[in-house]
Amino acid sequence: MKKNLMKFSKVAWLVLMALAIISTSCKKDDDEPAGGDDPVIVLDGVYVKGDATALTDFDTKGQMKITINEVTNADRAELLELYIAVKATGGFNIVTVAGSSRITYGPGDDFAVVPEAELNGEEPQNGLQRGSVKETDTKFTVPEDGLYHVVYDTELQKVAIAKVDWGIIGAATPGGWTSDSELAPEGFDLNTITFKATDVTLVKGDFKFRYSKGWKIILDTDVIKVNTNFGNTVDELVPGGNNIIFDERGIYTVSLVWTLGSDYVATLTKTGDLEISDYTNTELGLVGNAIMVDGNVVGWNTTVMSSVPVVTDETTYTWTYSNVEVLADSGFKIREGQDWSGKIIGFTEVEMGGTAAADFVDDGGNFKPVNNGHYDMELIIDAVTEKYTFNVNVAGSAAVLYVVGSHQNWDPSTAPTIEESDQDGIFEGSVEFTGDDIQFKFTSLPSWDGTNYGAGNADGELSTDGAAGNLTLPAAGTYDLVVDINNLTWEFTAQK
Repeated sequence: MKKNLMKFSKVAWLVLMALAIISTSCKKDDDEPAGGDDPVIVLDGVYVKGDATALTDFDTKGQMKITINEVTNADRAELLELYIAVKATGGFNIVTVAGSSRITYGPGDDFAVVPEAELNGEEPQNGLQRGSVKETDTKFTVPEDGLYHVVYDTELQKVAIAKVDWGIIGAATPGGWTSDSELAPEGFDLNTITFKATDVTLVKGDFKFRYSKGWKIILDTDVIKVNTNFGNTVDELVPGGNNIIFDERGIYTVSLVWTLGSDYVATLTKTGDLEISDYTNTELGLVGNAIMVDGNVVGWNTTVMSSVPVVTDETTYTWTYSNVEVLADSGFKIREGQDWSGKIIGFTEVEMGGTAAADFVDDGGNFKPVNNGHYDMELIIDAVTEKYTFNVNVAGSAAVLYVVGSHQNWDPSTAPTIEESDQDGIFEGSVEFTGDDIQFKFTSLPSWDGTNYGAGNADGELSTDGAAGNLTLPAAGTYDLVVDINNLTWEFTAQK
């Protein structure tokens, strides 16, 4: 009996050991979340998180994104940014994640508010902190609730934090390129903030969104800078993009919406019309490095050759600049007055015309001559349609209109022409028309890209409306034509 008991004890002991092993193998790891949830996976990257933000833990919405170096106009892999709402109470850190490694950064010993007197004139003016970072749990803080632009260069190990107060600026806006029209924030929220202005008068021109009256943040002079403005288009904003072209004048509500983790959304909602502009007393001249006077470059500070326009048909205004000397590969604009607060017209606002139109190209909104030379220039504004036409011809040569129609298969490049007479804006010449059903138009270019003159509301009238019908003649033959683009009239006489 004793022998059997000892045998049973050995068997029982082996069973208990097996149960213990099974129990141990089924026990949860210490770092596995309770309730059987999968462990949280944090993607490699650089994150903003802290109790002063909506990001109290790692969140893809708080992951900093690569941005454009304003100096090179290209993405810099080491240059990161994030727009984020921050409370004045509490703070945040920047944390790098690489696999299981976590490095927490806070303000370095030299990180501080940049005194107003030390701000570069192109940097945000409503509060900028800048300096190095170091490994520490000490948090970055801000002086007031608001939206902030956080910029971090992983190679320089420098951070900048700028207060963000959005506005618009440009030739289309009330303040021109001199002063911003502010978009006020509608309250404060950690997840979304709308910046808005109502009853904003916008005219034909270009503009940009920028914050806190600045264009860029400088991390390393002449080497690394970050855009603090948006351009390109209203529907697709790009940091530092080209000026936004605006054509439909009126009264608008302008808004820019920031949402954490999403792209900005801009809207322009028209709420009213503007009266027809009166340019009778508007003096416009030329300004830029491409303009020469008496052998000297004019530059961007002085407007030259200013004059008021010749007014025809009550709403058509013409400014003339004769024998203008230009330099190739430089730029110029048409400007009112001696600063940037008035009317400003660049390449993107006009339709080019004249025989030398191809000698000028777009250079970031500026007119850029392709060649050195002397040109006669003419700016025409139709105040009803706000259509701007800029005609350029080699100095001393007669301007022409191309007669494009059924008589030559509607090909502007091979169209016969009539020349401008001694009277500005009056074109005369003879053209042979063939065929049974004669239809045609006048155009300022040997293409359809210039100003096109079609049928007006009555016989003998012209229209520059793109939907205007074709002009007609009663029968085939050779006709003497007289066209007055000042008063938008034309007449014909059949040769015998």
